[in-house]
Amino acid sequence: MDRRRFLSYLALATPAAAAAQRISAVRPPQAARVEKCTPRSTPRLVLNHLGFLPRGKKVLIVRAPAPSDASGCNLRDIGHLSKPTVLRPEKVTSDLGDCLVANLDLEKEGLYQVTLGEECSVPFFVRPDVWRRTLPKAIDYFKFQRCGMEVPNFHSACHLDDARRRDTGEHVDVTGGWHDAGDLRKPMYSTMLIGIGLLQLARNLGGDWDQAGSGLERLHDEVRWGNRYFLKMQDSDGLIWRDTACDEAGQIDNHWTDNRADNSDDRYINVQKPAQTSAIFVVLQAMVASALRKSDPPYAKRCLAAAVRCWNASKRAGDLYDLSWWALAGLEMHRATRRVEYAEAARSLGTELVSLQNRSFIGSQRIIRGFWYTSGADSTPATHWGFAALPSLVLLELSEVFSDHPDAGRWRDAVRLHLDQYVVPMTSRCAYRIVPFGVFTGLPTPEHYRPLAGELTYRYFMPVRKELWWVGLNSHLQGYALALEMAARAFNRNGYRELAYRQLEWIMGANPFGACLMTGEGLRNPYPYSRFVGQVPGGIINGIGGNTQDEPVLDTECVLDWRTGEYWSPHNAFYVWALSLLEAPPAQG
Repeated sequence: MDRRRFLSYLALATPAAAAAQRISAVRPPQAARVEKCTPRSTPRLVLNHLGFLPRGKKVLIVRAPAPSDASGCNLRDIGHLSKPTVLRPEKVTSDLGDCLVANLDLEKEGLYQVTLGEECSVPFFVRPDVWRRTLPKAIDYFKFQRCGMEVPNFHSACHLDDARRRDTGEHVDVTGGWHDAGDLRKPMYSTMLIGIGLLQLARNLGGDWDQAGSGLERLHDEVRWGNRYFLKMQDSDGLIWRDTACDEAGQIDNHWTDNRADNSDDRYINVQKPAQTSAIFVVLQAMVASALRKSDPPYAKRCLAAAVRCWNASKRAGDLYDLSWWALAGLEMHRATRRVEYAEAARSLGTELVSLQNRSFIGSQRIIRGFWYTSGADSTPATHWGFAALPSLVLLELSEVFSDHPDAGRWRDAVRLHLDQYVVPMTSRCAYRIVPFGVFTGLPTPEHYRPLAGELTYRYFMPVRKELWWVGLNSHLQGYALALEMAARAFNRNGYRELAYRQLEWIMGANPFGACLMTGEGLRNPYPYSRFVGQVPGGIINGIGGNTQDEPVLDTECVLDWRTGEYWSPHNAFYVWALSLLEAPPAQG
């Protein structure tokens, strides 16, 4: 059994307080001018470690204090050593622990800190670029994960012998791409999200995405690197192979090789062709074709031809998330070609998505509705580790591009229903305002499900007794941040935007562990499950998961549990996609 499989059996079933990181703290430079700060293994003062936009909402959460503890809660500008402002947090009954909550009334730019007795919060900025300044680091992470080349200070040229077909043993050149996570595997569905995220960043912010002036060339160069591998993974029939080097049938391919083909350390291509993988491939190739049409017409033409072959070879059916990706594929093909058949397919699939929405109160309750069903044949409420917000995202895209279509109003109404009568009520149950993993009917597995009303239950985190594979939910939260910002723009609702930022703030430290989940930002960063190269600046780990009681758990003890601590491509991909839209100027007209 390899180490990753062994670690998957390690229990993370202790309550959050018992799993908290044990660290020491350094007294701030201005300690002579402020109260003495005593370090806490699990902080009571939690907020976004990056800081806040000057005109944005600023939330401080004080975890589990005695009623008298908040009387000494002070805010000061530590850059100017100003006189402290007394805060009056209000008590809130909340899932994940009752607490006190304060809205910080700040617009003046500066570096601030909150103190409560002898405890100090993380110092935090109020400035316009608190989020934007993280983008270069998040994007550099992808370069550090390149496979097939030397990455100085991380690894030498690797896997130049990738790979053999697992079915026939034939060697096929599939070098290139990115290592997907804290390992050396190259699954298609997740690493293609990197290319989509980078191109969405380019679409939203253009060449101004980097304040240092890197321009679009930096983004397009990274996309080309990954696409070198993706194009090689298209079979002669037009469909897309599943992955390279992902374990199967007892074969462990997660290793370095000698870079010489046709010997015992060769890795393998798994040649299954999942429909969703093909759909994501079409989305990406169509986006590449649109982005590079003017700067590199031959390459754009090649990518579009690959997308057309895959589209023509595919059956565009499946569950909620398959249909969502195919609808987005049709939309991107329409953008790349302006051909009517792609537009018609995208619109038809969008209307099919609407048919999968729950529009009435079910389960003997009248609290929520508007969630999605798994498929036309399966009325189980849909859940997904990262794509839960995808139907809303797709419907908003369709309603913007095809605003004069007869179903555009239905698409928009479906999103409003999902957000107003599912997302907002569910996020209101927790002081952190995060979107739970999902709702359920009854108790699907032998573990705790929080009662909602009637027959419905919910969990903030993935069930841990359904199957061995479960992970923290950073992609889930970032996907909702993206959809909420799209909705804020579509419906002129700033409340959606505030809720979008709360999803990202959880990742950046406003969580029960006070831990920033991006390496190189904030404090209390868990050591990542990254067995081959160690820490990678800008990498985002899987994030906080739950135990059998749906209590938050996070590997803060360096046991290298991959389920909460592993780097993974989708997290950085969704981060740059969501943040680029939040940072984009308002649409004109």
